[in-house]
Amino acid sequence: MTNQAINSTDMIGILGLSISNAELEDFNSISLMVQNEVTKQILGDALYNSFTTDFDAGNGTPTEQKNLDLLNGVTYTDEVNYDYDKSIISNGLKECWKYFIYYEWLNQAPFVSNFIGKSTHNTTNSSPLDRQSLNIETQNRYNLGTEKYKTTYCFLDYYKDYEVDYTSITDIAGTYLVTLPDTTYLKIGDTVTIDALDYTVTAISDNVSFTFVAATGIAFVTDYVSWTPFYKVALGKKEPIYFNGMI
Repeated sequence: MTNQAINSTDMIGILGLSISNAELEDFNSISLMVQNEVTKQILGDALYNSFTTDFDAGNGTPTEQKNLDLLNGVTYTDEVNYDYDKSIISNGLKECWKYFIYYEWLNQAPFVSNFIGKSTHNTTNSSPLDRQSLNIETQNRYNLGTEKYKTTYCFLDYYKDYEVDYTSITDIAGTYLVTLPDTTYLKIGDTVTIDALDYTVTAISDNVSFTFVAATGIAFVTDYVSWTPFYKVALGKKEPIYFNGMI
């Protein structure tokens, strides 16, 4: 990605980070580096390239809904892993980036403590953070980041392949109309699988139906259709750190 999503103003508030104008160039470099590294780790090369293309083409705002939800977070319903339909919150990549950027920035800059948070320039009544305090500060923020990262990880894992029971399939001279209640992250040109055979979506009405073209007269056996919104996602993990990553 060449578009930087997290700017210095995004670090004000709960993150308590103050960055001077003289340091913006360094901060922007670290921010973009972390943004790309974290995204590639969780997605893997192929999906990272696809996400990056969509992200940069929109100047930081993807056009595909699945990428928007991956970036900004979303509440979705898990119908698989619980005995009931449970609402799950994914915090999104953008929220993860903030905490990992914070970690890298504090580790790479000589910070002092003052009334506005952390600053690299001495101000009146400021005193330098000792190494132990800095380790605790960075470790805590990093570990908060891993918690938010896990929610995004679970979102990707849930939607890496997706299965929906269809209501009916109607053969109209070789154009098959599939009616179903859910078409989450499905779009024209995507591949769907029925009875272990792949078909290409030619038209879609969101959460109502889609069509594909095949030889006429097919009798379908299974009662569901599947597709892969995040095909072969890497799902690289990030674990909490202790003593600032020494163990």
